Amino acid sequence: MQLQYRKMGNVKLLDMDKALLLEEIQHRLVHEIKTRIFFINAHCFNVAQTNESYRNQVNQAELVLNDGIGVKLGAAVFNIRVKENLNGTDFTPQVLQLVNDLTMKLYLLGGKPGVAAKAAEKIQRHFPGIEIVGCSDGYFEDTQKKVEEINVAKPDLLLVGLGVPLQEQWISENQEKLDAQVLMGIGAFLDFASGTVKRAPQLVRTLRMEWVFRLILEPRRMWKRYLVGNAIFLVHVLKLAREKSASQKIQQE
Repeated sequence: MQLQYRKMGNVKLLDMDKALLLEEIQHRLVHEIKTRIFFINAHCFNVAQTNESYRNQVNQAELVLNDGIGVKLGAAVFNIRVKENLNGTDFTPQVLQLVNDLTMKLYLLGGKPGVAAKAAEKIQRHFPGIEIVGCSDGYFEDTQKKVEEINVAKPDLLLVGLGVPLQEQWISENQEKLDAQVLMGIGAFLDFASGTVKRAPQLVRTLRMEWVFRLILEPRRMWKRYLVGNAIFLVHVLKLAREKSASQKIQQE
């Protein structure tokens, strides 16, 4: 399947609906095609503007998915119509369903001590067809040893929740060393899956207002990301849109 990407300023987004995307991921799992799956939300976009290495790693990934209402609005400035919200917390379970149906292997990496193990227990109950071959918190110092541990387990899917931009950096730097086919940067998914962090009610999620719920739940940790970060995101988007417009005018002259 030919993947179609659009550029939201200087960051690429995959232009594909969810059903076709899941087919593509299944194809890559079955045929053992090395694949990085990263998500871009407003915070990630802001990080990409000040961290060139992270931006390059995102743009080099095989699948880059839009996450949240902010990216949908930002993409519209560049005449990109986002088909569906593909936020990691909701989309990752759908990838797990694929792994379950294919009776494949899963490894969980990330979170505070004990979080990945709790997430593994709950995932196993919901997806009994998955063989969970290992889990580890994100507080390790010896990357080579961790890679070797994962390779002994030989997972088909590796979920990495180390936070942005560390998880994308870690995946990109170790992708070729790892004996895993699909590697996903999943942010806080393990916290949600383990029950460590409470998710917003379904209605709030449907209204695309989960960020407000998280802000209320963790104001001291989240206020800067959401209140300040959303304003910075808008500034970055408008600046890049102006630059694109100016560049197009110069080319037409």
